Amino acid sequence: MGWKDVARRASKWADDKIEAGSNEAVTSFLEKVLPPDLAEKVTENRPENVAARKAERDAQEESERRQRLAEMTAGGATAQLVLTLSGGESGTLSVTLPCERSEEHPEQEEGEEGPPPLGWYRVRLEAPDPLPVGSTSLAELSLAVPDFRGPGHYDLAVLAERGDNGDIQTWDALEMYLNPTGEADDRTWYVDVYGERPVIDVTPTSITFDLPMGSAVNNIRASGTVTW
Repeated sequence: MGWKDVARRASKWADDKIEAGSNEAVTSFLEKVLPPDLAEKVTENRPENVAARKAERDAQEESERRQRLAEMTAGGATAQLVLTLSGGESGTLSVTLPCERSEEHPEQEEGEEGPPPLGWYRVRLEAPDPLPVGSTSLAELSLAVPDFRGPGHYDLAVLAERGDNGDIQTWDALEMYLNPTGEADDRTWYVDVYGERPVIDVTPTSITFDLPMGSAVNNIRASGTVTW
C-alpha cells in the first residue's frame, strides 16, 4: 500500500468520523488546522449544531402554525365538530375548531383523453394542541369528497370501484385522515375506501361522515358531523 492509498483511507476515515459525530478529537483538530472557510463547514456540521438549527426551524414553524390558527379563529373561519370513534379506539368529542373548506372543479384540457378530471370538496380541521377523545386524541381531521357534484350522498366504495373500472379518474384517500398527535407517523388513520360503508353526506352547511379508517397501529370507525 502506497502513501497515497494511506492518505485516501485516512481522509475517508476522518470524513466518516465527522459525519457520524463520533470522534470529537478529529473534529476539533480539523477545526484548528483547516482554512477558515472549511473549518466553518466542519463546525456547522457538528451534530449539536445541526440539531440546534433543526430545533430552531421546528420552533419557527410551530409559531407560524399557531398564529395561522389564531387568525382563522379570530376571522370566524371555524366549524363545530361532533365526533365519535369506535373499534380500536373509542371516545366522543364536541368542539369548535379552525376549519378550511375548498371546492375544486378542474376542466379537461383540450385533446386530453380518458375520463375528465374529478371535482373535489375538502374540509380540514386542526387543533392548536391535540384534544383528548376517549382512549386517543385528535390533532387534525381532513375529509375529502371525490367526483364532487354538489350537496348529496357520496359512497366512497362505489366511487373507488368506478375509478378502478375507468369510469372516472382513479383517486386515492391520502387527503382523508385523522391525525391524533400532529406528528407525521404511523399512528395517523386513513380512510379505508374498500372497508364497510365509507360514506359522506354534504349539505350547504355541513358534512356528515361515517368512515372505516386504518393505521399501522389499529383500525377505527369515525363518524360525526362538521357544521359551519
